Amino acid sequence: MAYEMKPGEGSAFLNEKKEDWHADFRGKVVLPDGKVCYLDVYKKTDRNGNPFVRMKIGKEVQGRGEAPPAKGTVNTMKDDIPW
Repeated sequence: MAYEMKPGEGSAFLNEKKEDWHADFRGKVVLPDGKVCYLDVYKKTDRNGNPFVRMKIGKEVQGRGEAPPAKGTVNTMKDDIPW
């Protein structure tokens, strides 16, 4: 059985392909409403030299095989073309 995160939980793993401006850890978090979003975690130090982590919740994760709805595609355009 695969591990399944519960609402309010998440996990992040070391970002192996990190550049200076990338997050130190990347992962996913399940919000209390059940949405799964990307999670970025940065190692920081405050002005007194104390370490802490900063977290950023990103966009919602799209399901496998699902593409986000495209704006202006043929299916979403109105039928106001004169020909």
